[in-house]
Order: sequence, then structure tokens, then C-alpha cells
Amino acid sequence: MSNIEEALGRVVGALTEENYEQSLANYRFLFELAQTYSQVPTDLVFDSIWKHAWRLPTPDNLFYPTSQLILRFASDAESDSILAPHSAGLRSRLCTTILREFLNVGLGLLSGSGGNNLLANLVAHGANLGFIEETAIRPHILQLLTAMFLPTLYDHQVDVLCVLFEIAGATFDAYADPSAVDHCFELLSDHSYIFASRRKQIKRLLQLRNSGWEGLSSPPVFATSRAEQTNTGQEDPIVTPVATSLGLPNADHEPQIPQSLPLESLTTPETEMISRFPVTLSPSTSIATLSDFTVADVSDDESPLDLTTVTPHSTLFNFEDGNVEVLCGNTLFRVHTSILSLHSAALRQMFIPANLAAAESPNGCPRILSSDTATDFATLLKVIYLPGYPERNKVSDFNTFSSLLRITANYEMPAVRTQLIEVVRDAYPETFEGVTPTKSIGERVFSGPTPHPNEVLNLFVQQGLTSALPVAYYMAARRGISSLMDRSLSQRATLSPEVLESAIKGLVALQKLELNETYRLVLGPKISQTCSSPNCPSRIATGLKVSAAHQKVIDQITDSSWSGTKVLQVLSLSSINEGDPDGFCEVCVKGWEAGHLEVRKKAWNMLPGAFGLKG
Repeated sequence: MSNIEEALGRVVGALTEENYEQSLANYRFLFELAQTYSQVPTDLVFDSIWKHAWRLPTPDNLFYPTSQLILRFASDAESDSILAPHSAGLRSRLCTTILREFLNVGLGLLSGSGGNNLLANLVAHGANLGFIEETAIRPHILQLLTAMFLPTLYDHQVDVLCVLFEIAGATFDAYADPSAVDHCFELLSDHSYIFASRRKQIKRLLQLRNSGWEGLSSPPVFATSRAEQTNTGQEDPIVTPVATSLGLPNADHEPQIPQSLPLESLTTPETEMISRFPVTLSPSTSIATLSDFTVADVSDDESPLDLTTVTPHSTLFNFEDGNVEVLCGNTLFRVHTSILSLHSAALRQMFIPANLAAAESPNGCPRILSSDTATDFATLLKVIYLPGYPERNKVSDFNTFSSLLRITANYEMPAVRTQLIEVVRDAYPETFEGVTPTKSIGERVFSGPTPHPNEVLNLFVQQGLTSALPVAYYMAARRGISSLMDRSLSQRATLSPEVLESAIKGLVALQKLELNETYRLVLGPKISQTCSSPNCPSRIATGLKVSAAHQKVIDQITDSSWSGTKVLQVLSLSSINEGDPDGFCEVCVKGWEAGHLEVRKKAWNMLPGAFGLKG
């Protein structure tokens, strides 16, 4: 099958305006031939396009004249009679992958390459064609690309911005954050450091913007667009949004959760907060954008309701002398109204005589339908019926902890909820004094399998654990954007658009702090005494370039890949001189370790603001 993918990929890589129709016909023929002789892999069409798009010939300038054909090809594949069964959501999935990879490049400050420019071409065309929605354009594409920039741009960053604005300047001016657009042009206008071959290109961009982007494609019209910000006279959208395909269930409807409340509006104490997130259904018509990443507060393993397959719970919560049945999904519980009502006002309300009298009684006692999952209701019954549950001063596995948090909120059980919050407070402390070199913070506090930090963050947001949110956001963001937007994660670990945006903005802010403070710490003037060794590399002036020895230190302090951050990790440089007799002296090493403590404090103090948790 690798041979057929290679053959299909060669067709994609050789696309031109002149051969497009013939290439599509050849692709269809090869694909149909492959179907005849073997079972075609589910992702064959996507893989043949995405993996082989990089074969487009590198142009003499910055622009790939055939890059837009990649997106056109994906659209045509979705409507082709032969390819359509294997191309559902192809365009949406392709645009989402392009956007994700592009943001990785922007955040990572990677060295320049033709791949960066091709991604920029694809993103710009995707925006112009309406394949990348307004909600992704405004807060992300330009804002995140420029957020990591130092006072000056690298050459490859100048190239990327030139590509984006030369192709989609009108679209970005219409839909992007205006401050991000202005910042891009401020950086491009500083000609003092930009190499001469690009100055002519930048001058043209400035003239284009001043003329209202005359000659460029008009922006698409999005259903949610702001009319006054577009400069198009079109009344109908250029494209019809396509359904998403991100590895999530491809159903006619997808669950959405309401936007989480701003943290400043959460005035109820954590231990008494009642969080109820009703699930609403909306048509799955959003297109490839960060808003595709939604999460509902449900268990991944819950079965859909089917009243024909109702089964009693295990004998533990199926009491023969129980006087009421509670049906959760397909699972039936038989319990005692008097016992349950003692523990919660919400349960007392559930079992008022009027509700019991109106309920059906198929087994001789009233049956109440509950919206709780069977797992959550069983956890509730454990709290009520089993003395000493949950065990004090012990952190349960994450699934049990999540269930306990939900039921103590839904059924107004503040004492148990307070106990739960206390056992994780050390792992998600409010103050820097709560972090010690020997104590680990974050998701490892839970017994059993370690949850993904996204899953913990989702739970804390949904349950309004305001004091724990700064650390929860950090633990999720520190792995980088690929982890935050990983489409292979379960539904419970998939971040909502609002949470994802806050996490990425916080990651960018922490990366900037980490970079600036580390360079200041390692290369700045010494505050205390001079080096204790005559061979210490710090005695040698580095000039404009960072020495290899100092770069080694910087790489150990920072996340050298620039995909994430480790700014809050306790710094230890004990191994920095291994195998190097002329390494840094003890004064330098200890000075950096002590100085990094102040960097960590500064990073800690900025967590709430970086992640938008306070005004």
C-alpha cells in the first residue's frame, strides 16, 4: 500500500493550473485501482495530500503559485463519487492540521525553511477561501505569530509575514485583531535590520495596505462576521462551511458546553459552588478552526440510554428494602429515600412526595429518572452508604476524584467537597511559598494512572476551582501547543475554544519571560563576586554572539525546543560541567541557580494574569 500512496502523492506534488483536471482524473483512477486489489486505508487520501504537499517545487520567490490547488483538490475529493467515501471532512481536517503546524512554527521560533513559507501560503489561501474561520483568524494566526518576537525579526519571520499579507492582507485586516496587524507592520517597517532583498517587498505591502489592499482577494463573508469590518460587497459567503473531522465522533450533532464563566465573576466560595453544565445540541457545521476543540463534562465510557436494556446495579446499591428506584442511563439503583434525603437538600427535593407520586412504578416502587451518569450516582451512594468514604488525606484516582467533585456540586455536599479540595491543594498551590524543591506539583498527585493535564484543567474549569486554576493552566501549557491541541486525546481532555485560547496566550507569555530572563541571567553583568576559576568561560566576553558554552547553559535552563516551557522547574546545574575540565566555576553555577529562583517567583506571580484569570 505504500507504493499506491507514493503514486497518489506524486500526483498531488505535481499539481499545476494547466494539469489540474487531468491530475484529478489520474488520482481517481489510481485510487479506484487500489480499491480493486486491496482494502484502502481510511487515511489514504489525507496522507497522500498532506505528506506529499511538501513536494511542490520551491519557487524562486516566497510564493507557491500552486499551493491553493492543494485546498481545491481536497474540496473536489470530498464531492467526487469515487473519493468521497474516503474523504469525509477532508478539507476541514487538512486546514486544521495546517493551522496547528503553522502555530507550532510561530511559537517555536524555528529557523527559516521553505516549509515555513509553504505553510504560510497554505494558511493565507485557507483564510481567503473561508476554510479557516474568523474565530481562528482573529485571536490566533497573527497574534500568536508575533507574540514571541523579540524587538527585531529573524529573516524567515519577515518572509512569513510577507507571504501572509501579500496573499491575504485584506482578509487579515478584516478579521484579525487590529493590534496584531499593527504590530506586524511596526516590525516590518523597521528597515534597519531587514535584509535588502525584502525591503522592496515590504514597501509594496505598505502601499497595498494604504490603498485598502486593492488588487487582492476580497475577504470571505463568515456567518459570524462583523459587517463593518469587511471590505467586500458580496452578500453570499464565498464558501459553505464544512463539517469538522478531527478524530472526534462524526455524528449529525455534537455536544457543546456553555462558555465557562470569567473567573472574576465567581464570587461563591469554592466549597459551596454548584456547577451545572447542561448539554445542548447544535448542528456540527463549524469549519476548521480552534473552535472545533470542544469538550462536554461526560465520561467517555458512558453508554447511550436504551430503556430496553435496563440492568440493576450490583447488589451493593440494589437494596431489596429500598423504596425508590433511580435510573441513570441504563443502570438501575434501588435505594432508601430517608437515608439519601438526610445528606443533601437536592436529594430531598428529588424525593418530595409530588415527584414520587407522579413517577412510574414498573417494579412496585417509584422510579426517578436522573441525568447523572451511573458512575457518578454510584459514587454518590458510596459517600452516603459507606462510612469513611472518601478516605481522608488520600487522593483517589482521577476518575473517582472527578466523579466526587461533580456529585458534591450537584447535590450540595460542601463538607465532602471541602475535603476533596484540601487533598489536592498542595499539588495546585495558591502561593509560591507552597512550592518546595522536593514537592511535585500537578497531575501526579492522583493515585492510579496519571491523567493528561488537559483533563485536569477541564475539570477544574468546569467545577470552578479558582485557586487551583493557575497551576492547572501551567501544567497543561508547559507541554506546548501540540499537547494542548492533540486531536488523539479523549473528549474529556479536549479543551474548549475559550480555555484553549487562554492556555496558548499564557504559554506565549511564559515563553517570553523564560527567554528574556534566562538571557539576562546568564549573559548579564554579574551582581556578586567574580569567577572563582581562571578558566571559567564567563571571564571571556561573548560579544554579539552567544558562546557555545553559554548556549549550553541556556538550553539547560529553558525548554530548548521552544515548544513548551519549564520556567517553574527547580533549576539544578550540577551536571553542566560533566566531561569539561574548563567548565563554568562554582560561583557562576550557584549564582545562576540562585538567580533562577527569582525568575520562578516572577513567573509564578504572573500566572493568573497570563492565563486571563483576573482582570
